[in-house]
Amino acid sequence: MKNNIKIILFIFCILLQEKAFAWGWQTHRYINEKAVDYLPPEMDFFQDYQSYISSHATDPDSDNLPGYYHYIDIDYYDDFFAGTFPHNWDDAVAQYGYSVLIDYGTVPWVIEEWTDSLSSLMSSGQWDDVWQIAAELGHYVADSHQPLHLTLNYNGQSSGNYGIHSRYETQMMNSHLADIPIMDSSSVYWNSVIDSTFRYIGDIYPYVSDILDADDLASDQDPNQNSTYYNILWEELDSMTIEVVHSAIIDLASIWHTAWVNAGTPTLSIQQEKSIPSSITIHPNFPNPFNPSTTLHYDLSEPTPITLAIHDITGHRVKTLFEGEQTSGYKSIQWNAANDDGVNLPAGIYFYTIRSGNISISQKLIYMK
Repeated sequence: MKNNIKIILFIFCILLQEKAFAWGWQTHRYINEKAVDYLPPEMDFFQDYQSYISSHATDPDSDNLPGYYHYIDIDYYDDFFAGTFPHNWDDAVAQYGYSVLIDYGTVPWVIEEWTDSLSSLMSSGQWDDVWQIAAELGHYVADSHQPLHLTLNYNGQSSGNYGIHSRYETQMMNSHLADIPIMDSSSVYWNSVIDSTFRYIGDIYPYVSDILDADDLASDQDPNQNSTYYNILWEELDSMTIEVVHSAIIDLASIWHTAWVNAGTPTLSIQQEKSIPSSITIHPNFPNPFNPSTTLHYDLSEPTPITLAIHDITGHRVKTLFEGEQTSGYKSIQWNAANDDGVNLPAGIYFYTIRSGNISISQKLIYMK
């Protein structure tokens, strides 16, 4: 009996893992990279960080934040198709209950919250944090453009298409990214991020049935799912897939564009564009993710006045760990996830930032409960 329970739990964990991951890493990085090219000329300073934004597109697949950030099973909600689904988080909680929303995914509201956070970081000039949040926001935007991340039947487990999730988003996509053409388009400002997100989710959801039908056809021709299977799958889904990838790129660019406009259209100052001074080297904290405490590490090659502080995802300073002149050498300091008042903070993403003059260097922390 115990062995059977272990097997059931193992299968359940595998299913949850498959549900949390969308697109292959190559596709995530492709979407983030290309989105930079569709920003308005006034945002061309993003080009200098294009490589960073692309390479960090996959961070949410390994940072141990909740899996339900990556999807929404929109077909659980009849109200969505009736046009009466509440977009506002508080209204949705009042109607369905918090646990239901968590069970069936929260990606639209994650996108809304992180867009607000990106705007706050831009407006306060915390550009080191901007690039990380922009990259991770791109991940969730891409996730919500993967049709199989919008359905209860996310892996074909209810229709005899088990395993289609990975076959479609990774094996097929990795072989055909180079076949996606360049488009003639540009980002736009969104008056409501949450409404626009639900709009494109409604546009993309019908493609779920197209993917399952194509899988049936390809599996009939090649039951072992070898090269013939993937050739047929691409032939059936190429136009649709190109459309959703293009949509992900433009929608991501539009979200960055919207955050920037809402922040007051800031630009990088000359001081902010300077390279990090060689006198300061920041290292990853350990452990990370952490609970209940973590140790921060950094090096000073010469005596330097610094401010070492913890900021939340909106850029608000929650804890000052050190402020003043420090001697040279290897430094470490522990943080126990409490704010300046000694109150324990909620789980989530934080940054520890060292500032010296006009220069700031940040490292991401993940606090889990």
